[in-house]
Order: sequence, then C-alpha cells, then structure tokens
Amino acid sequence: MIIYVIRFSLSLAIVYVFYKAFFENEKGHGFKRLVLLGGLATSLVVPLVSIDTSESIKSAISAVEPYVPTNYFFWEWLAGAVYLLVVAVLLVRFGVDIYRFLRKAACNEQRRYGRATVVLLKEDTTPYSFLHYIFINKAQFEAIPPELLKHELAHVQQWHTLDIFLVELVKVLVWINPMVGRYKKAMQLNHEFLADGDVLRTHDTRHYQDILLSYLDGQQPLNMVSGFNFSPTKQRFQMMTRGKSSMYTLKQVFIVPLLAVILISCSDNPGVSGKEMLYYWRYTAGMQEILETGEMSEKDLKEGILLPIETKGQYDTLMAIYKNMSSGQRGSVYKLPAYLEPLTDADWQQMKKSMQAQ
Repeated sequence: MIIYVIRFSLSLAIVYVFYKAFFENEKGHGFKRLVLLGGLATSLVVPLVSIDTSESIKSAISAVEPYVPTNYFFWEWLAGAVYLLVVAVLLVRFGVDIYRFLRKAACNEQRRYGRATVVLLKEDTTPYSFLHYIFINKAQFEAIPPELLKHELAHVQQWHTLDIFLVELVKVLVWINPMVGRYKKAMQLNHEFLADGDVLRTHDTRHYQDILLSYLDGQQPLNMVSGFNFSPTKQRFQMMTRGKSSMYTLKQVFIVPLLAVILISCSDNPGVSGKEMLYYWRYTAGMQEILETGEMSEKDLKEGILLPIETKGQYDTLMAIYKNMSSGQRGSVYKLPAYLEPLTDADWQQMKKSMQAQ
C-alpha cells in the first residue's frame, strides 16, 4: 500500500505541474477538464501496471552472498492498519457530508429552475450547487441576478459535483498526500471557468464581473459544492477576455510524452534486487522437487541448495521478498506454501502413541 501511495503521489505531482505550466491559463476549459480527470484516473491506474525490467533468478544466480533483509513484517502490518483506520474515519465523514446536503435539500422549500432544483434556505448564504440542487437564501431569491442563477445552473448541467466526488474519494484513500488538495482546487477553478464561460455566451462581461465582485464576501459551505464566489477572482476575470494561445495545439501534443514519463517512472514493481532473489531461491530451489517426489536428491542435500526455514521470522522475510517481486521474478521461483508451526516434543509423543495404538 505504501509503495502504491508513493507512486500515485509522484504521478499526480507530474500531472499537476504539467497542467499548471501548460494548461491552467488556456481557454479550452472542456479539454482541460478532461486533462484533469484523465490525469487523476491515470495516476490511480499506472501504479498497478507492471513493466518488468528487473533481475530474474537466472541473472542473479552468480551472486556469492545471500542478502538477509531486516524483518519488517510487524511494522508494515501496523502501519497498514493505522492507514486503513484513518481511511475508514474519512470515508464515514464523506458519507455524512453527502447526507447533510441531501437532508438540507429535503427539509427546505424547493422550486424548479430548468434542469435544476432550487432549494430556498433560511440561513444567510451565497448561492452554491450540489448535484442537481442550487442552494439560495430564500429572502434573496426573487432579487437574485439571472447571471448568478445561470452560473449555478451551468455547474448542475455539467455535473461538476461528480468531479468533486471523485477527487474527494481519492483524498480519502490517499489522505497522506497533500497534493490531492491542490489538485482539487485546480479542478474547482476550471469548473468556475466553465460556468463563467456559459454565462458570458449570453450576457455582458463587465456587468457580470460587477455581480461577481458583489458576491465575493460570502462564505462557501463545506468542501463538496460549486459556488459562485469561488476565488481566485483575478484569474477568472482575466480568463473572461482571453482567447486560445497560438501554442495551444502544440501543448496538447505534449500529453503523449507526459503519459510516457508517468508510465516509466510510476508503473508498478521494479522488483527486488538480485541478492534478495538469491536469498529467496536458496530456501525454495528444491521445493517443487520435494512436493513432487517426496524427497530431495543426495547432490542437492550435500550442496545445501535448499536451506531450512526454522522460524516464523524467516518465513515472513521470505514472503515479504516474494510480495515485492515483479511478475517476471515471481515466475522464476516457487511460492512458499502456508506456514506450519514446527511440531513440539509433545506433538511427536502424541503421534507415536497414535501410531502404536494402530
């Protein structure tokens, strides 16, 4: 799990830096949304892809000394348990936040507005959207500018909440990585670009900017909504009058080498070292022969190719090495069976009594 998080974090950082450098200030907001969603999906998947460039036992067999790694099984288990506990807590909070919004929508007056449902709240709040709901203060509803309602309707029609759901779930699963929060802000800003652009197709830019400024004092509730007052304001104002740059098409082409860099640097499992492979092999080289024939050759026994696994610690170390092998490395060795506790003297005595009784 830790290795996956590291690779995911590296991939997401590469996508984020690429997006900030090449696309954030460009005009093609729909394509930029695809870049952000695709980058997030790629970062989730690439660490699971295996590109096998590691040593197999055939290339490691010439090593003369086995490497015995430190037994870290217990601490690895403990870290994994703590990590999953935090994930569970955050997942519950995520569900509670969704429930609160849905309950707020159900417990207040509703009105239809195009493909959206306007929820009239008694509390003082600036307009914001969540799923197909637009939340507005009831006392301000009749006097609210149509540009503002159209902005929130754009969030609803383009399903921006689903993007936020996805990135929030990633934040839950990879909570240790602060980069996800920055990535989410980039997605939200692009959502505002999209909604602003939808309004400006039919309304005056200057008048709309004045409305935007008048609503910037309000506080946006919780962290899963799309709101009219999302900042930074300067970038949004600049974007309203900006066209596509002459380099925009070339920047799109750069996505191909970006994917290659991510695949090479963040794909799964470079495997274990040759010494670790040899260490594992010396304990398992004759395992298949023993299981198939019930015995080992005299030559193998004399050369000591197969070493005995005497303790649970040795077994855990071997299994940790096997888990970190690449798919190619695993194909060149035999997987250990489940661990069996060694028989005690009392066990032997019991077996002898059973045999004598028969």
